[in-house]
Amino acid sequence: MIHSKYLWNIEEVAEDKAIHLAEQLKIALPLAKLLLKRKITTQGQFDKFFHPEKYESYDPFLLAEMDLAVARIKEAIKLNEQILVYGDYDADGVTSIAVLMKTLKHLGANAEFYIPNRFTEGYGPNIPAFDMAKTQGVDLIITVDNGIAALEVMTHAKEIGLDVIVTDHHEPREVMPEAIAVIHPKHPKSAYPFDELAGVGVAYKLAHALLGEEPKELLDLVAVGTVADLVSLTDENRLLVQLGLRQLREGANLGLAVLAKKASLKLEEATEETIGFGLAPRLNAVGRLGPADPAADLLLTEDPEEALFLAEEIDDANKERKQIVVDTTKLAMETIEAKESLGNVLVVYGEGWNTGILGIVASKLVGVYNRPAIVLGIDPVTGVAKGSGRSVEAFHLYEALDKHRDLMTAFGGHPMAAGLTLPADNLAELDTLLQKEASYLSEADFRPSLKIEEKLKLTDISVSFITQLEKLAPFGMDNPKPIFLLEKMNLKGTKRIGADKTHLKTLLQEDESEVALDAIGFGVGDLVEKISPSAAVDVVGELSINEWNNIKKPQLRLMDMDVPHWQLFDVRNKSEWSRILQEQSDSRIFVCFEERTVATLGDQNHILVNETESFTADFQTEELVFADIPTNMELIEQIVRETKPERIFVHFDAAEGNQIPTIPDRVAFAELYSLIKKFQPFPIEKYTPRLIQKFGWNKEQIDFMSNVFFDLEFAKMESGQIIINQVVEKRNLDESTVYQQKVEEITTRKKLLYSNYTELHSWMKSMMETSIYPNAEELENGN
Repeated sequence: MIHSKYLWNIEEVAEDKAIHLAEQLKIALPLAKLLLKRKITTQGQFDKFFHPEKYESYDPFLLAEMDLAVARIKEAIKLNEQILVYGDYDADGVTSIAVLMKTLKHLGANAEFYIPNRFTEGYGPNIPAFDMAKTQGVDLIITVDNGIAALEVMTHAKEIGLDVIVTDHHEPREVMPEAIAVIHPKHPKSAYPFDELAGVGVAYKLAHALLGEEPKELLDLVAVGTVADLVSLTDENRLLVQLGLRQLREGANLGLAVLAKKASLKLEEATEETIGFGLAPRLNAVGRLGPADPAADLLLTEDPEEALFLAEEIDDANKERKQIVVDTTKLAMETIEAKESLGNVLVVYGEGWNTGILGIVASKLVGVYNRPAIVLGIDPVTGVAKGSGRSVEAFHLYEALDKHRDLMTAFGGHPMAAGLTLPADNLAELDTLLQKEASYLSEADFRPSLKIEEKLKLTDISVSFITQLEKLAPFGMDNPKPIFLLEKMNLKGTKRIGADKTHLKTLLQEDESEVALDAIGFGVGDLVEKISPSAAVDVVGELSINEWNNIKKPQLRLMDMDVPHWQLFDVRNKSEWSRILQEQSDSRIFVCFEERTVATLGDQNHILVNETESFTADFQTEELVFADIPTNMELIEQIVRETKPERIFVHFDAAEGNQIPTIPDRVAFAELYSLIKKFQPFPIEKYTPRLIQKFGWNKEQIDFMSNVFFDLEFAKMESGQIIINQVVEKRNLDESTVYQQKVEEITTRKKLLYSNYTELHSWMKSMMETSIYPNAEELENGN
């Protein structure tokens, strides 16, 4: 068996509806099922989903109070009033700043931007910053990607005579802030048909309204902010990102283009992954370590030299951020490992930890330990702990923290993530209370899950089908990249690849089918040795097209696998046996029948079976290794039948140069008997060297023949000499128990050492799957 790392969740759809949609849209049935799950059920929805260039975005004036905002901004431009765009320090925030600043500058506005410092000011508007703006002559503040929850700050702005326009997309409070205008997709008076815009999407809507037409040249910025903020990639967000990616490929913002080049990203092939894994982390990096202004400056500059300087600064910050994440994660894991038990929630903290990266660290801890994790940095001067939490699906982090908000000075979040600030003295109590809140969680709750789109057959998969799948992009929230399940695959030519051999490459095939699919799994090279030749493997992964030498072939990026049945591994060669001995596994037991074998195993878990005593398998194990050979196969049959392990390894001493002994023929017995009778009393030890020389027998054969004579009472031993008995009746050699045992031992050795894998597997299968002992002959016949 191989147990999957993830829980596989498959959302079923009605087969008849899928068939109808496939016929209606003239598409493959698996694709129709994917579209149904995305609520695409008509030709119009299908057309809009796949052809964004045919559609315009929604009218910005459907947003409540947009007319008020536009009127006030145009008045400020006309009067040359000083405008301050008040942003945020993440990628959504800085792209929002860039979109609005470019628009305001185009309209001739006197505008600057301001980003609060994550460490000294925190997120969103604050009274000191607004007071400073007023002192410096600012007449109008426009917030982007923040402000909706800052009710007290907005009231203060009104009191000091500072006009504010709020543009935001975060969850609003029960009442709207006091401002000239509040532009928010979820405004209670809004008629806007889509309420999942990112902060940059709202800023873009304001830019559209101010200009009277869409500034489509800014859509690359909109795409970056939207993808980075992990909002729903449906409806208008999908349209904005699709068109934005096109802009990114064909005429990117100077700063983005220079940053991409610095990061070795090919913008001409840009996808949502280019943003999510390349551009966004770098734009976020500067704000995680200090002031985020360089990120906004990069997006606003028109000077190539300045862009290069800022891109290098940002790329360096990203490298520093990565190292800080690595170092802090290591410290956090050391702290966790030092605890007596993990607990159901990980609460870990340390002095001086950079609070800007703790969300990333928490995510990594969830990935390692599969538990909710809260990571906090403590300021040694103030004694204040500040940090972030990430959760698993079974644990509502926000609700758990909300019950104990009295311990915290600041707190916010949602089911899967949270940010919190509290006195360090309250950390121990919070930890204890969270363990109680999570006491209901079981081991099953700690397993991460994968959403599987559909089960496929290999015959469903083609370059044409994958090309259709790729048109579902951009992928993201509410439009995940499809993950497929292929059941009962045979894996051929499975091997480790890569410089460090940590990746897996194989070929997937179905029984009795010539259709095959290349598969590659990154970071799962250790599975190669865990897949037996007879395994029927369930695999999940993402499909893509691999092009080499102008030949396009489907390929699966393998993400997880499951072998739901027991497996047999043949390790009857030196290299495989050496590997098995080097591995350390608490779930593995070596079965030995000879004491000399035990000495070769080192510290491996083992049992020594005494064949002369009654045996009971009073143990259970996932892996059973037969290190050497018993004198009969019934012992192996009994051990396998009673333990039924997940994996069986057979070695049988095969790598030790084991020779199969031969039984002397009847002529040899007759010759030895004649010699003993002629020269009795016969000193066997004295004459053994001469017998070896004359007849070519070995000492083991001479001793064996002698013992058969004794067993049949043909002879006896007196004072080291053999004397022939007076034989009353003739007896056959095979009547001797000694002779029978030797025949059985040799038969056993031959079968165990020389049977092929298929024969061994068939024999083991009969023991694993029935409660009846099979006959030993079944091994020879392969039944």
